[in-house]
Amino acid sequence: MEQTPPKFKEYKDDWGTTAREGYEDRGAFRQRRVSGQQAGSSVLRRLGALMIIGGLFWGTYIVTRGGDVATALEQNHGPVVIVALGLLTSLLGKYVRV
Repeated sequence: MEQTPPKFKEYKDDWGTTAREGYEDRGAFRQRRVSGQQAGSSVLRRLGALMIIGGLFWGTYIVTRGGDVATALEQNHGPVVIVALGLLTSLLGKYVRV
């Protein structure tokens, strides 16, 4: 009686076994994952992000117009205050629901 050759080539790993673990076949359809809504207020987070971006743009404008970074921001504290308020608003929006 003659044996037929195996359909697939046997896999030999470093540990001397022929067992090979691969990905399981789950099929074509998968259930959608339900994502939980983030806690906090998206309005406050977005407002904080806009304030941060606005403060950075304003600070860039002042520095490019005036010259030295330290001197320009010492004379005009507005951009630093706006960025700080934006950070505070963004953190507040992460934890407080409005």
